[in-house]
Amino acid sequence: MSDKSAAIVNEAVARNMSAVLSLPSAGMFHNHKSRFICALEGGILLQYPAEDKALIAELSREKKPCVVSFRSGFSKVVFPAVIRRVEFGWRLNDETKVDALLLEFPTEIKVTQKRNDYRVEIPPHTDLAVRIWRLLRVEDLKFEPPAEREVTTELLDISTGGIGVRLIGSDGEKPIICTEDRLRIALTFEGEVLVLGGRMRPPSVLPVGDTVITGIKFDALDGDLEGRRIGARLLRIVGDLQRMGLRMAKLGMKTSA
Repeated sequence: MSDKSAAIVNEAVARNMSAVLSLPSAGMFHNHKSRFICALEGGILLQYPAEDKALIAELSREKKPCVVSFRSGFSKVVFPAVIRRVEFGWRLNDETKVDALLLEFPTEIKVTQKRNDYRVEIPPHTDLAVRIWRLLRVEDLKFEPPAEREVTTELLDISTGGIGVRLIGSDGEKPIICTEDRLRIALTFEGEVLVLGGRMRPPSVLPVGDTVITGIKFDALDGDLEGRRIGARLLRIVGDLQRMGLRMAKLGMKTSA
């Protein structure tokens, strides 16, 4: 188990995130919606599904692991855990008590990246714009670099993992950019600016004149709370553009610029 995987679980517990508790029985699973309550005695306290008391007692007695799963940003997290005991009447606050399961902290945690690379072409007259700059090796992503390091960019499509772009140089020369460059990407949609890091993908077609058509891959966004917020906003933007494109298609309008 990696420290990163353990940190994802600890954060989910600290934030009282929702989870699914799967109880094995006769080669099948009884699945229950649940929620993390807190860390306790080196283990994890999880909301107790009262409708499966007998199965929980059996699993606890025989030390058979149940399975807990939850979503963390763009990842699904799954781990087996043994039920240590039931905590009846656990006090959440001065007014609320709940029954809970105390689980051993997992020794095996599986983190699976979800597919979020559905690509949407940019419909015409869309309030979505992008600006891209080359960054120095240790330059902070938060601050806008000098104008001479901005790369003229036209946005072609977008997914939660990156964007398709047309990069344009000046004076007949190709744009000054390569796959090794750290990039600062500022996406503006409906008045909100999202700032991301990324790198250019190797172009799949040869440059024509002063233009390079390629993709920009975003840096991972599930490492902290701000990254997950940006990832969630990207997901909404992609969904909004997809719905807009479908409406335009129904009206017989062009769906790309």
